[in-house]
Amino acid sequence: MKLLGVIGHPIAHSLSPLLHNTAFSLLGLDCRYEAFDVEPSSLGTAIRDFKAKGFLGLNVTIPHKEAIVEFVDEQSDESKAIGAVNTLIFDRDRIHGDNTDVYGVAASLEEYRPRIQKQLAVVIGAGGSARAIIYALCSRFAPAEIVIANRGEERAKELISELKPHAKQTTLRSVSLAGGDFDALLPKAALVVNATSVGMFPAVDQSPVGEQASFHSDQIVMDLIYTPLETRFLTQASRCGARTIRGLEMFLHQGARSFEIWLGRQLPLEQLRPVIVNELKSRHTTAK
Repeated sequence: MKLLGVIGHPIAHSLSPLLHNTAFSLLGLDCRYEAFDVEPSSLGTAIRDFKAKGFLGLNVTIPHKEAIVEFVDEQSDESKAIGAVNTLIFDRDRIHGDNTDVYGVAASLEEYRPRIQKQLAVVIGAGGSARAIIYALCSRFAPAEIVIANRGEERAKELISELKPHAKQTTLRSVSLAGGDFDALLPKAALVVNATSVGMFPAVDQSPVGEQASFHSDQIVMDLIYTPLETRFLTQASRCGARTIRGLEMFLHQGARSFEIWLGRQLPLEQLRPVIVNELKSRHTTAK
């Protein structure tokens, strides 16, 4: 049996075991995928233990995506550029690190490529998730400009400095999320992405933008949060006629890429999507 899993802290909420174990069952694969709560202070010891136990690979989530880099022997170009790893492959004595978040972003946005190229994109937030989004946009979609909107502009400026070498055809700049400049900028964007945790369960009544936020029907609005399925942020955009993309798509596509890296097989996404949606709806109902 091939052993796989996801590590994070906390990790009990993860839907990755349901995603992958359902796929193993559908495809008749002799594999098992589990979630493991690993505290930051135990990360090195845990990785050595997984390696010794013969694990094929691991997914890595918050708060370990950046710290895990110290324990890999080689990285993909994308994970190096972002400075974060979310997928490990154990290959004999070596550990390879990859980042499938970039693929997840790109796959979620692919059908809108013509509407993003040479246009303005706004990314809300300047954390680890924003890194993957900005790199994916710069390397695969070439918008004319990406504006990073964050409450602390200094963090956004640091991110711009780090990612600027990868923005060959795209101008990067920052704006304060709290200022009037952001409100004026928002309607001009072809793409708006929430890369913060604002609006995630249980704080489902929150949004990274105010009630006065002006969306319109020519925009694509994406949220990386998938709990709840429909965030307040997406509801605001949908009411104004914008095309919205749920965080579930990012979750499914990045998981599919990890699956392919480990096993060389395609994840049966269309069969798995309703399974994950039903689980999320069940959790939401139970929590009420």
